[in-house]
Amino acid sequence: MEHSDPIRLTRGLESIIDAAASILAEGSLEATFDEMARALETIVPFTSLAVYSLQDGAHVLLPVFAVGRYVEETLAGRPPLQGSIAGRVVMTRTLTHFEASTPRESVYKVPGTPEDEPEALVCTPLIAGSRVLGTLNVWREGRVALFASEEVELIQRFATLAALAYDNAHQRERLSEQARTDELTGLFNRRHFHERLGSELARVRRGDEPVALLLLDVDDFKAVNDSHGHPVGDSVLCAFADLLRDAVRGADVICRTGGEEFAVILPGADEGEAVLAAERIVTAVREGHLGPSGALTASVGLAVSPQEGDTVAALFRAADDRLLAAKAQGKDRAVTGR
Repeated sequence: MEHSDPIRLTRGLESIIDAAASILAEGSLEATFDEMARALETIVPFTSLAVYSLQDGAHVLLPVFAVGRYVEETLAGRPPLQGSIAGRVVMTRTLTHFEASTPRESVYKVPGTPEDEPEALVCTPLIAGSRVLGTLNVWREGRVALFASEEVELIQRFATLAALAYDNAHQRERLSEQARTDELTGLFNRRHFHERLGSELARVRRGDEPVALLLLDVDDFKAVNDSHGHPVGDSVLCAFADLLRDAVRGADVICRTGGEEFAVILPGADEGEAVLAAERIVTAVREGHLGPSGALTASVGLAVSPQEGDTVAALFRAADDRLLAAKAQGKDRAVTGR
């Protein structure tokens, strides 16, 4: 290891202080990580960097950010708490520093990366208050596989700021998710429905792909609440939400817009694809044995943009009219524009 350079250490600490405002000001986790990496690289140049997160109850660490070399391989790996450098750092809450020539007591090689490439690693815990959030891993690989002692200290000091920024960004995202989520079912709520449908329709107006909207209603749901009580009704709604998750594509957006009212936004779906999705949902509910009697059904109304409007109000009205038609025609069906 090189001898310590007190002037470089002082300048580095000043740079960390200067970087604090911009890092803490970022909103999303991704933006916070990007700003962290950019700021640290100006203080301690590196070839690779990764942030690993400690998940409650998990026996491995989850990579949540990576830049530099072997990004795909790093994000695909899962270092175990027992038997990895990062895991040991989490368990002991202490920094670990390895040079290329240092024997490693606890080895975890990122799968898919060279076994014999020289590398220096500084792995430091991310601690906010009394909680260990994960680790900050900083590498120098190849011919530059060396960290001076003041650089190791700077990374450790930087990790204190990084942990605070990470925790703040995570809390912001959690609060934002809560504001967009229905508490009972875990689906998106009415507010998010309007925001997301609006953004999808803006994309349609730019001449991109179409978007379809399904409005759904659990048939005769009021009778469940009246006869069996709201706790049973709530369990039915949760089961219905689970069924919807299984019945649609991963890119589709499922929302609970009212009591027993739901909506599914299908980005990029034309009328044919939307009709198939609506019929699949109706069949899945019929065969899902929902409710105390195991015989609940669903009605669906469908509309597609741009053919049937390119505003939230117009598309919602078209789908809602068809949902009312499905109810009037006997329920347990989908009514489309065909």
